[in-house]
Amino acid sequence: MRKTDTKCRPAERFSILIVPRNRSNVKRLECSRRFVHVAVAGMAAFAVAIVSGAFCLVHYYQSFRATEAVRVEAADFMREKAALLGRMAELEASVSRTERFAAKIESAVGKRDDSLTGLGPVEEDDGLPSVERTPGADVSKLGGGIWKSPFSKSLSAGLNLSINNLVNRSDKAEARVHTVFALKQDKAYFWASLPSIWPAQGWVTSEFGVRRGWGGRSRIHEGIDIAAPVGTPIKAPGDGIVTFTGYDRGYGQTVRIDHGYGITTVYAHCSSFYVTEGQRVKRGMMIAAIGNTGRSTGPHLHYEVRVDGVPVNPMLYVMR
Repeated sequence: MRKTDTKCRPAERFSILIVPRNRSNVKRLECSRRFVHVAVAGMAAFAVAIVSGAFCLVHYYQSFRATEAVRVEAADFMREKAALLGRMAELEASVSRTERFAAKIESAVGKRDDSLTGLGPVEEDDGLPSVERTPGADVSKLGGGIWKSPFSKSLSAGLNLSINNLVNRSDKAEARVHTVFALKQDKAYFWASLPSIWPAQGWVTSEFGVRRGWGGRSRIHEGIDIAAPVGTPIKAPGDGIVTFTGYDRGYGQTVRIDHGYGITTVYAHCSSFYVTEGQRVKRGMMIAAIGNTGRSTGPHLHYEVRVDGVPVNPMLYVMR
């Protein structure tokens, strides 16, 4: 029984034999069982430390790469932000100039907007409200210090508000310019359409007003008569559209022109026409020739100006 117990009990000491190649002497090292356990535990702990260190190193490297990518993105963002603010400042200056231009042309046509009086030239500080830079987001300082993200809701909200404000101001200024332009254009059309020149060269033989007509009866002469040889050119006294060319009872061969704004002109006793119905004519354009057609005592032009269908004295429009 004692022999069996001795064989089953684990050894308390271990021997390590070192056999060199070139020497014949074999070295023998002895160590206790406890020393072997401690050595194995130490090696296991060292292995765990190595694996943990490698994992931490890989995690740190990945975090460093991610941080560098965000820093590069932040640098690009700040450059784009500076360019955007510059463009918005230019837009602000352009809108201000447009507003001042609208105020000037409104003043020229008598519709000056008092809300824009006193606007001076664009100053360096005029433009967008200053946007504070995020601490630590300066491109020149991205290499060190505490980095903070420049992507903030306040910056986006401020830019959107400024852009919306500029868009509204631009739309209003554009609308004002278009309104004033339309008014100026309407006035230009009015003055161009006004029958303000003589329709033909000759002698005024009968003026506007009451005169004795056929059969000795008095009647209203609704225009003026300009005597001239047959074939003398008749010119349009203002811009307009030809609404009638043809024979009209006592008027003979007649041309009518609608100048707009309720103004029409009549050219009677013509010998020939140079325009057709629906044709647009300009001031000074030849439209017909003086003749002796219809109820006429000699070659002349009977010239009328009507406002809303009512005959008025043509001499009130002719620039003498």
